[in-house]
Amino acid sequence: MGFITGTILVLFVFVSLFLILLVMIQTGKGGMGGVLGGGASQSVFGSSTADVLTKATRVAGLLFLALSLILSFLFAKTSGYNTTPTPEILPPPVTEEAQGNQGGTNAQETAPTNSPSTTAPAQPKP
Repeated sequence: MGFITGTILVLFVFVSLFLILLVMIQTGKGGMGGVLGGGASQSVFGSSTADVLTKATRVAGLLFLALSLILSFLFAKTSGYNTTPTPEILPPPVTEEAQGNQGGTNAQETAPTNSPSTTAPAQPKP
């Protein structure tokens, strides 16, 4: 694995963990947020942190998507998998030598033989 691929992979893991942390810190818009301690987090972080957390989550999400696409292309190149379409593979052309073995036009014809017949010739009528 190259230096750039390894660096991007480590950065991808850190961005993933940071994104998980950001999503867990944010308060819910309603529902059961108060039951799970969502009400207490508003007083701890202040009232204006919702905008900062929302923007940071958007940036981390975009970084996550961009890094995942970059890593997929880098690993596709190193694994030998070709992402470009290839033309259909055709069988090799048949040579004349191979055609002769198949009984084509080059096959030897058998000549008719003139063997004497085993039956007696017909008798002339009297």
